[in-house]
Amino acid sequence: MTINNYSILIADDEPIECIALEMLLKNNFPGLRILPSVSNGIDLAASVGRDHPDIAIVDINMPGLNGLDALDMVRSRNPDMKIIIHSAYSEFDYAKRAFALGASDYMVKPIQKPVFLDTMKKILESLGAERQKKSSQETIHRLTGEVHRLAKHDIMSSILLGEVDDQTAKIFLDSLNQEYEGGFLVTARHPDNTEPLGNPDGHLFPNLDSRTLYSTNTCAPWNAKAAQEILTPLNQVCLCLGRAHYQDLLLYLIPGPGVGRSNYRQWAGHLLESLHRPLLFGVSSWKFTLDELPAAWKESSSVLIGRQDFGVFFFEHTPGSQAQNVFLHQEEPLARLLASGQTDQCLDAIDSLLQKAVLLEMPLDSVKTCSACFLLSLHRQMADRSSFPLQASGYIPGPWKGLWDCPSWQELKENLHQAVCQLGYLHSRPISKSWEYVTKAFLYIENRYSQDISLEDVAQLVGISPFYLSRLLKQELNETFVEILTKVRIGQALILLQDPQKTIRQIGEEVGYGNTTYFYKVFKKQTGMTVGEVRRML
Repeated sequence: MTINNYSILIADDEPIECIALEMLLKNNFPGLRILPSVSNGIDLAASVGRDHPDIAIVDINMPGLNGLDALDMVRSRNPDMKIIIHSAYSEFDYAKRAFALGASDYMVKPIQKPVFLDTMKKILESLGAERQKKSSQETIHRLTGEVHRLAKHDIMSSILLGEVDDQTAKIFLDSLNQEYEGGFLVTARHPDNTEPLGNPDGHLFPNLDSRTLYSTNTCAPWNAKAAQEILTPLNQVCLCLGRAHYQDLLLYLIPGPGVGRSNYRQWAGHLLESLHRPLLFGVSSWKFTLDELPAAWKESSSVLIGRQDFGVFFFEHTPGSQAQNVFLHQEEPLARLLASGQTDQCLDAIDSLLQKAVLLEMPLDSVKTCSACFLLSLHRQMADRSSFPLQASGYIPGPWKGLWDCPSWQELKENLHQAVCQLGYLHSRPISKSWEYVTKAFLYIENRYSQDISLEDVAQLVGISPFYLSRLLKQELNETFVEILTKVRIGQALILLQDPQKTIRQIGEEVGYGNTTYFYKVFKKQTGMTVGEVRRML
């Protein structure tokens, strides 16, 4: 036990008691630093305030100011000090008050050597553990701050490089002291510098605080001082990251709770105007995920081209990108057609809806998103009918990935036809023993998709071997267990994304992805679009 750094104070008005305790401590704890003993409460208070002992052995009955009153006066100055009460008084009231003051032990005179030594060992061990914990916490706090600083720098660098690395995104999100609900980029530029310089993927300047930053021509410079005059007030309102790039100052604003896609423009306009700076501010659209930030940079920069007067300017989506959802409220009538065996009529109705989308000039990506939501709703309508065995509301049978990958309207039509026909087939097919096993497996997945479930878990519940269940899923649906589980989770996420009150992190956790970055990755792999892109289309 290392005790060289610990000090102890003895407060007792009987000199013989002080000497006895000092000898006992020197013989058994030679590394302990023994402070000059005191004989009254006044001196006890003075010594604690001056020397900050780690341990104090205090007698209650001392002249002038008793030991408990003195401790009551100085406890706040040294809250971590360990206290041993050593007194001739054994009354309960004294002991109760002593422990209320944080005493570690209450020993009645005459001292019992084994008990005293055991108490001291425990106190010293406690001090050691507390110091180690405090040191670890300080180290963690320092490292967390360093990680946060590096993560912020790396995020801004990755935006300029055109792609946010998954690991960088994870570190950054983990370092936040708030749940990430999205943000937007702002390009700040002096009015004279209205034309972009160089290649957006070109030279990156060092950190703002490392040296003065100048653009490559005669444009006004963004130096560290000028940048901090913008960043400091913004960081008083929200989390704001900044990086100079040629003649621009790129800002990444994360407002936090209460600000989102529906109201960020008014909030951003008021905030940027309150800076009272003669600058051009280009503001991107709201971005739900970090991997959308490189696109946000292009948006915020593009709105400043050709502008001369300072002010706040917002990126506008291409007309038609928010066109109406032609599939809205069509699930129930089409489900009736499909359930009654009128598959051809159902397909004709879908073709009419696609033709309407073309006439409305809806973007193909938007229609693919709306059609996926439509298929999920259609599936639920079919699943609500008693003869339909597959109950997984987030599952679309057939080429889910193919639906998102469709490069043309014709291929989208073909994929929708295939998915709808398979729904009709599943609805009408007879229930065999193998199909009953598949149905039970789906019911289990439907109830547990948010949990960490495996093929073995499902097979055990169904009552067959994992190998046999895997073969049945492949035979009946031509999909593996992992593919089905992923489709159910992403399908359910698509349903939840239609609720604007739910954050993306909440949605990821609800469908079984505790790691938000991994949820982003899986969602994009399955749909070909980011979570934020899909949410904007819903």
